[in-house]
Amino acid sequence: MIDFRYHLVSIIAVFLALAVGLVVGATALSGKSLEVLQVAQRVALGRIAALEHENSNLTSQEKADEAFANAASSRLVPGLLTGQKVVVVTAPGYDSAVAAGVTKVLLKAGAAVTGQVNINPAFLQTDGHDEDELTALAQRLAATAGVTLPAQSASLIGGQQAAGKVLAASLLTAGGSGLPSADSTTILQAFSQNDYATFGNAAHPVSAPATLAVLVAPGGAAPQAGSQVLVALAVALKNAGSGAVMVGGAESVGPKSVINAEITAGQVSTVDNADTEVGQIMTAQALKLLLDHKQIGHYGIGPVAAPSPAPTPSSSASQTATPNVSTSPGGHK
Repeated sequence: MIDFRYHLVSIIAVFLALAVGLVVGATALSGKSLEVLQVAQRVALGRIAALEHENSNLTSQEKADEAFANAASSRLVPGLLTGQKVVVVTAPGYDSAVAAGVTKVLLKAGAAVTGQVNINPAFLQTDGHDEDELTALAQRLAATAGVTLPAQSASLIGGQQAAGKVLAASLLTAGGSGLPSADSTTILQAFSQNDYATFGNAAHPVSAPATLAVLVAPGGAAPQAGSQVLVALAVALKNAGSGAVMVGGAESVGPKSVINAEITAGQVSTVDNADTEVGQIMTAQALKLLLDHKQIGHYGIGPVAAPSPAPTPSSSASQTATPNVSTSPGGHK
């Protein structure tokens, strides 16, 4: 008969072996896992260092580009828009630095800025009340503005489209004398009294008519409200004068931004980096190209933007380079 102590020793040996196996196995696994994690950490740190180096290089390149644009602007801009009058129209939430920078380069290009028109948030509302009110306002002022409106629009933004045509007619002319000052004032005051827009200030009132327009898109990251309305307004500004360009800062451009909505529509030129001096110079260049009856283009740093065409030093140059762009999204032909 086998002694009980033999069984006890055997059982203890089995459990001891099991315990030792678990300890050894766990230790080996822990060491292997630690090694894998250490390798992953070294790879991640290397990638971070590479990205920081790339970011530093890009920042330096951007500063160099801005320094070049600043130094060269005195040769690239003056004379581009001599004799032209430009109205600056801003969307709700616009970046004031973009508007100020664009205004500065327009003046440097020889243009007279007729004023700044601020579109208020109510103009972008597509609910029944504002839609009906804008439609009624546009119909009441259409004769004064000298525009013909459709009897009835099936568009969801029909009121804004009609109001945009009337507003644009009060601000711009396509080479003629434009509306009488009294009629323009009547229209502008009506939009102001209904809180749809604000026009200049006491020191710098809006004077009409302008020949060109710049629409400053909303600032801040996309998505942005009122894209369809602002695109329709940009088209109305273009049709009422000799051309219009929609501009915005690089940070405000994205898949659901107003700038991208216009690029998709393909009806008005755009500049998506107008928060930089390079983009502001390109805004003046884009207006000059429109004056020279070139096709619309999309300029800046976005994926569908074309590179800037060769600048024209002054309006006395024999010709202006034409950008190699299409009027549809996609930029290059």
